[in-house]
Amino acid sequence: MAVDSTSTATLGGDSARVRALVVEAVEAAAELLARPAVARRWAEPSALEGMTVGALCAHLVRGAGATLAYLDRTDPQARPSGELLTAITYFHAAVDSPIHERIKEVSADEAAIGPAETSARCRGLADDLATRLAAEPEDRLVAALGDRMLTLDDFCRTRLIEVLLHLDDIAVSVDEPRPDTDPAGPAIVIDIVLGIARNLRGDWEVLYGLTRAERSSAAVFPVF
Repeated sequence: MAVDSTSTATLGGDSARVRALVVEAVEAAAELLARPAVARRWAEPSALEGMTVGALCAHLVRGAGATLAYLDRTDPQARPSGELLTAITYFHAAVDSPIHERIKEVSADEAAIGPAETSARCRGLADDLATRLAAEPEDRLVAALGDRMLTLDDFCRTRLIEVLLHLDDIAVSVDEPRPDTDPAGPAIVIDIVLGIARNLRGDWEVLYGLTRAERSSAAVFPVF
């Protein structure tokens, strides 16, 4: 069963709220990246296979910065030629994108600037996002993954997945406590991940994974 493609339109409340959660998440990432433990273990393996701590940090910053990059390259008057992506369908399309296969290589290259510069970039990015997102209209669209379009707010929801999950990955990698963030952020991530799982596995498989492990093909239904 496919999830209704409009189902993410109301996730996370109003536009200003979703955008504020993204800014908060990137601010929390900047605080974590500036901790001495991150610099000490920059070249060591992270909790994600095939990525060092530095590469993972660089990947988080790139993922958060995509918001501004997509805004800059999308004409504010542009309108979609087809159906809009949602926060759920975006991830299906992203997996098929050529850049998906090069994430580890690109992240390793971008980590070469070191921990101090990467954390400074993250701090500056948080400031830029706070200014830019507050100025964009509620109906703003962005082009992602080529010419596919989605609302800015749905793209912000995808950034919550990227930033919050990797924030936790980095904290685990360097044995540091994860910075506190608004519980509304992880709640949005849960809604989206469940939507992705429903698309990938079907509703009954998700129900089995949550309530009937003995009937599920996987006790945990992996999404990423």
